[in-house]
Amino acid sequence: MTHEQLTPASGRIMIIVPHQDDEVLLTAGIMQQAAACGLPVRLVMATNGDYASADYSTGQARLAETLAGLSLLPPAHREVVFLGYADTGMPPKDSFLAQLYAEKDSARIHPSHCSEHTYATDSLPDYHTLKYGAPAAYTRENFLSDLTECIAEFSPDLIFTTCAEDTHGDHSGLFYFVTEALEAWRQKAEAALPYVKLYAGLVHSCAGDDKWPLPAAQSSACHTATGFTCPDGFDQNGTLRWENRIIFTVPDLPLKAEMLSKHLTALKPDAVDFLYAFLKPEELFWQINLNHTAV
Repeated sequence: MTHEQLTPASGRIMIIVPHQDDEVLLTAGIMQQAAACGLPVRLVMATNGDYASADYSTGQARLAETLAGLSLLPPAHREVVFLGYADTGMPPKDSFLAQLYAEKDSARIHPSHCSEHTYATDSLPDYHTLKYGAPAAYTRENFLSDLTECIAEFSPDLIFTTCAEDTHGDHSGLFYFVTEALEAWRQKAEAALPYVKLYAGLVHSCAGDDKWPLPAAQSSACHTATGFTCPDGFDQNGTLRWENRIIFTVPDLPLKAEMLSKHLTALKPDAVDFLYAFLKPEELFWQINLNHTAV
């Protein structure tokens, strides 16, 4: 285990997450540190979180909740990008991003419950619409292209995203897309690219959401310097090892809690304990090589 923190020399920070609330669970402290250091941050939201919704109402509400949470942070040097793709389920067989990543026909459209193309909000349209004047169809080639262009135009020094060991198909699928996009960016670049540090974090563990992370009522470790406990079975699944985790301190835990409280759609009765269990004084990541192995 090592401890790191952002400094004014850390450079440009990109946060790429699947759903609304993941940016708070994984990186509210990262964003607080970045703001204190005056670092530019681009938050990229891959999906609209519109699982099982028959229209745009759920997705647009969740996007607005993300903006409400971010409004609690200093606005300078921060921007938000909504890629505007779908959320169709958690298991890999149902997950939009897992299925999209596995798709062999890169032009095949994967319709969601409510759309076949990207969308966001009236105040902040989706990335493809902003750049090209029209939404993108839900295809593998469009998602990879949008993500690659979004990374390349910002040219980050550090990227924070989800990990391959996450049991939510959108989280693991996004990790694989991020590494593919980084490789595509490198191949297309005319000049040598600066070294990009890639950090991957965990939300849904192999232990199950009812067992990890432990809510404060179950473990005093949730509010001590030890923070997160190792999920049962973690070191027997995948390539990450608990002892190799990297800890970033959360400067203002009550502020993280307030940001999370804006996500009213996600805070269903059966999800409250799980989501608030991420209110610990640390955020944990693993640094990843482009060959998907931990550094």
